[in-house]
Order: sequence, then structure tokens, then C-alpha cells
Amino acid sequence: MRIFLIYPGLVEGFDSYRKGHDWFNHGVGIISSILKREGHSVEYLDCRRMKGWSEVDKTIDVTPFDLAMISVATVDFDPAKRIARKIKQKDRSLKVMVGGPHPTLMTEETATVADFDYIFTHESEVTLPSVLKNLSDTPRVIKGAMPKVLDELLFVDRSLAPEGETPWFHDLAKPYFAITASRGCLYQCTFCQPAERAVFGNTVRKRSVDNILDELTALADHYGMRSFMIHDDCFTQYYPWVEEFCKKKQRRGLTQPFACQSRADIICRRPDLMQRLYDAGLRWVLIGFESGSDRVLAFLKKNTTVSQNLEAAHICKRIGIKIFANYMFGLPTETKEEMSATVKMIRAIKPEHCSPSVFTPAPGSELYEYCRDSGLILITSSEGYRRSSDSTGKIKGVDYRYVQSMICRSLGPVRGMYLRLLLLKGRMTRGSRRPVQGHSD
Repeated sequence: MRIFLIYPGLVEGFDSYRKGHDWFNHGVGIISSILKREGHSVEYLDCRRMKGWSEVDKTIDVTPFDLAMISVATVDFDPAKRIARKIKQKDRSLKVMVGGPHPTLMTEETATVADFDYIFTHESEVTLPSVLKNLSDTPRVIKGAMPKVLDELLFVDRSLAPEGETPWFHDLAKPYFAITASRGCLYQCTFCQPAERAVFGNTVRKRSVDNILDELTALADHYGMRSFMIHDDCFTQYYPWVEEFCKKKQRRGLTQPFACQSRADIICRRPDLMQRLYDAGLRWVLIGFESGSDRVLAFLKKNTTVSQNLEAAHICKRIGIKIFANYMFGLPTETKEEMSATVKMIRAIKPEHCSPSVFTPAPGSELYEYCRDSGLILITSSEGYRRSSDSTGKIKGVDYRYVQSMICRSLGPVRGMYLRLLLLKGRMTRGSRRPVQGHSD
């Protein structure tokens, strides 16, 4: 079968790929590997490489295919509908299948779109091959079975983006790649859960250390990888696994520096583990500090404290690990004083990279249900689910001008002034797409 894989990815807009918004979608990549193994021909469209809808339309018109498969995150729901409509305008007999987090979490809403012939929910690897062999007898809504042993899966198809990605970290060298070592998360944060468990189940499934190192070796040998990121929600949650990874990475001679995500409480509990990671090449750690208010952290069910945030930052700096700080403003029930406390915390931490965001209720999460049931949600389009610094109009009761001023203050005088200029330009041009995530001053 001739299959057209389409990734909208338009959270940053058209022509954003060459501007550094070139992260690789692993779901699309592993589907491509499966399709090729099963003997299907694959064409790939990444809309971030297009200059506008006219170029997307032209690409659809000139590409021969039998089935289009569109990856749909919530921010891409409206673009996915437009793409499907264009495909049907080309030829009503062409089939459209959508999958990804939004069809999985918002299946009923997705099913209202008549141009979507098939709605694939949950994970694809086990179920997709048999579905494509009997597509004419397949129900419209397909629930993928969970692959229990991740080591049995194919690696993602890196030929879709052989040059790698633009590092989020200023001193990690290209070619830079991201990999995923697990699926699922142990924690209960209300801005994310239970949505993730609805997609990946209630347990965390991990690939073996050797399987991960095999993929890293392949990336180094075939694509010249010089640095990487392990894109798990929390890479450090299973201590013996991490210790094994550190030992075997060094034993294999994989000297490339890398980044991973961790939590403040884990770092405080196991500074020795962070030292071992540093010795194995860890140079950046992403930490979800989220808020400088213990009340807000409890409201988020983060299970961390402000004092742990500060201690974790101190530990990382003592070891020599740079900090990529994630935090947010504009949460429901959050006061202006609590936003100011977040600024104070971030200025005390002095992270090498600040990544502020505007709280956005993610479909399927506990906070989404809270905001919906309380009549707070203002979002009216899929683009409204962007979380970048210039975002406004998420929920009722939030002063978004104050939120933006807090974001600017958290970035420090230089970066803060830069963002203020961008925000002013955005208001003058009716909306800037570009978020600012700069090094703190």
C-alpha cells in the first residue's frame, strides 16, 4: 500500500523547521519503521518544512498514495481537519487515518470529523500491521494493543530526519538526537495525569539498558551523533537501571554528552546518582520546578516542595550539571503573590536555561476536568493549546498581562526586555508565535 505519513507540528507555525523547531516525533518515526518492514511504500510530509497552506496543498496534490496517516496532538487538531478535507477534495476514495494523543484522549470529538475514515487510539506497534492487511473490514475506531516488551520494537526511522535536531542546550554539539527509554510515568501531577496513564497504562515500561545503548551506538555509527537527550518524563526514577546505564555507557565507549529529565525530590534523595550520571556524560538536567509556592505545588500534586527545588538546584550546580528550568504561571487558584514567589525562586536558582510557560489545561488531565467543570476554559481553537510565553486567554480569572510581566521578570533584565519587545510586537501584529526560552541573567 502507498502510505502518506503526515506530521502537522504547527505549534510554531509554517517554515519553523529551519528556525530550530525541528524536534523529531518518535511516534511517527516508529510507525514509519513498521510500515517499511511490512512492505508498504512511505512518503513523509512534515508541515513545519512548508511555507504555508498552498505548499501543503500542492504536496498533497502531487503525492500518490492510498492512505494518509496523520499524527494529531491537540494543538494540531484544526490543521489535521484541514489536511483531511484537502485530501478528500483531491479524491473522495482516498482514506484518512488519524492517531496520536488527541484521538486517544478525545475520541468522541475526533469522531465528529467526517473526513477521518479511521481513528486509531493508543499505541500502534502491535495492532497496526494487521489493520492494514484488512483495512476494508476494519471498524472506524481502532484501539491499539499495548506492546509489553519495548525491546521487541523497531527503532524509530531516523531517515525521516537524518540530520538530527537542534539542541535545546547551547553547548551540546550537533548532530544531536533525542531517544525514549520508557513509556509511562509514576507520578500524579494534575497538569498531566491521568491523561498519560490513559495513553500508556498505569505502569512504566522500560527498555533494557542494552537496547538503549544499541540505539545510541547506531546513531553514532550511522548519523555521527555527538550529543543526545533521553526524552523520558523522568529518566531517574529507577535507580538500579540508571546505575547500570552509567556503567555500560562508559564501558561501551559512548562518550557523548547528554541531557535528561529528573525531579527535585529524586535529586535531593540521591545526589550520588546525579554524580554518577555526570561522570557518564550528563551535562544538562531538565527539572519541573513549576512553582515557588508550596500551596500551588500541593494543588498540582507535584509531591515536591520549594525547599527541595532550591536544594536540588544547589546539588546540580555543585556537581557541574546545568539546569533547564521548567515552570509555569497562570494556574487556576494561583495568586499574584504566588506568581511573584515563583519569580523569586527562579532568580535564586539561577538556571542556565529558563523555560517558562503559560498554564494550559491539557485534555484528559485532572486540571482540564477541573477547569471545564468550573466553567473556566476560554480556549476555542486547537491553536489555543499552545503553552508558549506569549500565550493568553487560557482560563477565566487570570490577568495575562501580569503573567507575561512575571515571565519577563523571571528571565532577568536582558532576556526579559527581549521578551517584552516580542510581546509588544506580537500585540501590534495580532499575535506572535515565537516563545522565548533564554538563559537567565
